[in-house]
Amino acid sequence: MQHAMLKINHLLEHLEEEDFGKAISYIEFLISARRKENMKKKAAEECVDVEAIVSSLIGVIPDSGRTLEDYRNERLRKYEIPD
Repeated sequence: MQHAMLKINHLLEHLEEEDFGKAISYIEFLISARRKENMKKKAAEECVDVEAIVSSLIGVIPDSGRTLEDYRNERLRKYEIPD
């Protein structure tokens, strides 16, 4: 990295004042493009197939004809404090 920095400094020495803004703008564009590219890669890696998630949930709640509200009430009754 040190070699690249020296090379950049050497190149910038020969620029006129108005060209510094262009050089900085281009470097910022490159950084922004790289960040967007990395974010897309990261999002693609983290993307999980929804069908796989749903299929993994099947069987967690037994199908006995009761509603989720019935299961919830049963669970709450377990933790009720008797009078």
